Amino acid sequence: MSKPVLFIIAHPDLNVSRANRKLAEVARRIEGVTVHDIYETYPDMFIDGARERRRLDEASALVLQFPFFWYGAPGLLKEWIDRTFIAGWAYGRTGRALRGKPFMVSISTGSGIGAYRPGGIHNQPIEEYLFPFEQIAHFCGMIWQEPLVFYRARQADDSMLGEHAERMRARLKVLESGAVF
Repeated sequence: MSKPVLFIIAHPDLNVSRANRKLAEVARRIEGVTVHDIYETYPDMFIDGARERRRLDEASALVLQFPFFWYGAPGLLKEWIDRTFIAGWAYGRTGRALRGKPFMVSISTGSGIGAYRPGGIHNQPIEEYLFPFEQIAHFCGMIWQEPLVFYRARQADDSMLGEHAERMRARLKVLESGAVF
């Protein structure tokens, strides 16, 4: 059996997020995807880095799903990265564990796409804010995948949510197959 895609869901209150909850449900229905809710696993906020590295060792690809808060990831996801992606394992002379693994970020935003442009309320394209994740991929030798962004997620009706969930399902199926996009 091939290694599964590791889908990290990082929402501090998943019960109140229709979008993030739906995307996690879609991921759970795909046989070759392992869903890992870090807020559920670590309610005390203490990340077991060794345990998380074992999860990543067993994965073929990494997907991070989270709400885009204040131009970045929720705090526990940042802590997860800090505790998991360590020197000698993720990067450095002997750090080769993540090399060649596809890495995708999927986010939900409160604002529309037009807000993420010069002159818009957020003043920059979303890609500018996601650059630190792209750099993590580069630094660790991972294969950066085009981010999946669900703009105005809170305002989305059921049809829009369904369409976005289908895009996520399609992306996960590509990663599950061992391909990249």
